[in-house]
Amino acid sequence: MKNLLLMISLIVLTNESFAQNAVRLNKGDIAPFTGTILTDSKLIELDKAQRSNIVLKQLGIAKDELIVYHKQDARVQRRKLSEARFKGFWANTMYFGLGVILTGFAFKVNEKIGDI
Repeated sequence: MKNLLLMISLIVLTNESFAQNAVRLNKGDIAPFTGTILTDSKLIELDKAQRSNIVLKQLGIAKDELIVYHKQDARVQRRKLSEARFKGFWANTMYFGLGVILTGFAFKVNEKIGDI
C-alpha cells in the first residue's frame, strides 16, 4: 500500500512536459514549423488526459504487482493450513491413543482393586 501511495504522489508531483517546441501564436502570426494549432482550453484538456493516462498506467502496474503478491501469499497460507491440518491430525491421534491407554490402565487398576 505504501508503494502505491508513493507511486501516485510521485506521479502527481512530477511535472513532465512533452511540448518542448511549443510556441504561442496569436491570430495572423506565421508558425515557425508545421503542426496542429490548439486553443488553450484544448491544450489544458489534453494535458489532463495525458496525466490521467499516466496515473492509470501506474495504477495498472501496481494492480499487477498486488495480484502477484496476493497469489504468492495465498500459496504460503495454503501451505501453512496444510501443515496445521497435518499436525492437528497427528495430535488428535496421539491424544486418542493416550486416552485408550489411560482408560485401559484405569480399567486394570479398578479390576485389581476389586479383587482385593
